[in-house]
Amino acid sequence: MKFGELFKILFCLVFIISVILLVGMIASCGSESKKAGNVFEISAVDKRGKTIALKKTAERVVVLFEPFVDQMYMLGAKDMLIGIPQQIYQNESTYQYLSLLDKRIEEKTIATPTFGGRSSNVEHIVSLQADLAIVYEHDTETIEQLEELGIPVYAVSSAGKKQIYQELIGVATLLGKEDRAREIVDYIEQQIDMMIAQHGDERKKIYYAWSKGRIFSTSGKGTLIDLAMEIAGAENACPLVMDAPNVNAESLYKWNPDIIVLWNSRLEDVYNLTELSSLNAVTQKQVFEAAPTFYYDPHTVKFLLLAKQLKSWCYPSYKKTDFDNECTEVLHFLYGNELGRRNR
Repeated sequence: MKFGELFKILFCLVFIISVILLVGMIASCGSESKKAGNVFEISAVDKRGKTIALKKTAERVVVLFEPFVDQMYMLGAKDMLIGIPQQIYQNESTYQYLSLLDKRIEEKTIATPTFGGRSSNVEHIVSLQADLAIVYEHDTETIEQLEELGIPVYAVSSAGKKQIYQELIGVATLLGKEDRAREIVDYIEQQIDMMIAQHGDERKKIYYAWSKGRIFSTSGKGTLIDLAMEIAGAENACPLVMDAPNVNAESLYKWNPDIIVLWNSRLEDVYNLTELSSLNAVTQKQVFEAAPTFYYDPHTVKFLLLAKQLKSWCYPSYKKTDFDNECTEVLHFLYGNELGRRNR
């Protein structure tokens, strides 16, 4: 074989090998790009309608909205919590029950980057190196400051049943807990459907009084309290389409509620009011306190438990033993064995 022919053959072999290697490199690059694309973005839309996108599921989460701290435990995401509102430790009922779920709560070792109320210590939050913050929608200053500093913020409101569901699923998606969130929503909806199917013709009227003895402050139509009453098969004695109307004794006599429900107030706060001494619900001792408040927070999916408690007070056919058993079941589903038995 002549040298020229040998050279041509070698040249062709080198060319073919080079093409094969080049195609392999291109394919490899394309595969990595596609793989990166699959994990590059996890997203969810918050109350503002803003899409919150993360490169990976959040692992260090600061929650500045008290009801959502509770729901983090329902999601099985407690280990992701690195910051919570100071109120968690100050609210006796919340602290008592979350302490059963998390030793860090009991020992008060989870950071509280707040000054009290909803005032947040942004510098403290930044120092915690959070990769996600969950903030009440009206705390706009904190939201803006955190986002300017590069911390993703998911704004929540818990303004209604639909919003509670959407926010639970939205946050859960960012935490890699979407399946659990959807499981919770499906379970709550099934429970609601069963309760509605049991409604009778009688509809008792309920007057709800706000916390700390504010007996003449109530929740009107369209609120979460109103939702719980409807699920219970009762109706809101307050006909006003307002979140938090202030009323007077004359209004209560006009509405004539069958029962009065208190939130974080004492029965004596009603029974000691001379202006209500002749009200039917008072004379018949139909005043009840929703306690412990941890069980009945209407800003979480536990509006279901509040509805069950209201049903128990309104309708004697729904026996206390049935109510207790159902509460135990719901608590077990939401939290597991730690709260599977009701500590009354």
